[in-house]
Amino acid sequence: MVETVGDIGTRALKKLGVLRAGGEMTAADAADMLASLASQYMEWVTGGAFGRVYNTPVSTSGTITATPNQHVNILTVDAVTVDLPATVDWFYWKNWRPCRDYGWGLSVPYGGSDGLNVPRDKAVVMVTDQYGATRATYVYDGTVQRWMRVDTLTLTEEAPLSARSPDGLAAVMAMRVSDDFGLQPGPATVMAANRYKLALVSNHGNDDCG
Repeated sequence: MVETVGDIGTRALKKLGVLRAGGEMTAADAADMLASLASQYMEWVTGGAFGRVYNTPVSTSGTITATPNQHVNILTVDAVTVDLPATVDWFYWKNWRPCRDYGWGLSVPYGGSDGLNVPRDKAVVMVTDQYGATRATYVYDGTVQRWMRVDTLTLTEEAPLSARSPDGLAAVMAMRVSDDFGLQPGPATVMAANRYKLALVSNHGNDDCG
């Protein structure tokens, strides 16, 4: 079942006891939760939780396909179109790393056909335009296998990174906004939030260990 941004906000407020079963957020609470969730995603991205993001200046017009964990910095007044990568070259499978072992030893399998596969879970693409208003941040959600924009959210769209644990993400948000409501999250909520954040940054469930 798809969990929307609004669903995550409602779950979070229920965990704090602000809402009871069947309750809905007020417009003001929904706006606050929307802003707080967008801020949380950007903090994960800019804080390095999803890996280092490398800056790439682009000074000529045309269409480019970004690479994972790339910050495309547009330095021209001419039109530049930035496409998100659907597949990447799994060149790194050729090099064994202990954190990728999981019993494979040195017989680590390659990616899909022709050595290509989908981008790494939680890969990032950022776009900024020095001569315009263009600004966008995308995170690849490996659980649902697609790029999801995290800097602009609506209440009715699927919450990025929610499919892996809707309850965990809601717990993170409950802890995040608890001070705003003057409430203390319960121990189960704190535990769920910590488990979610640990799993998010440790990458134990990923093909690549970072």
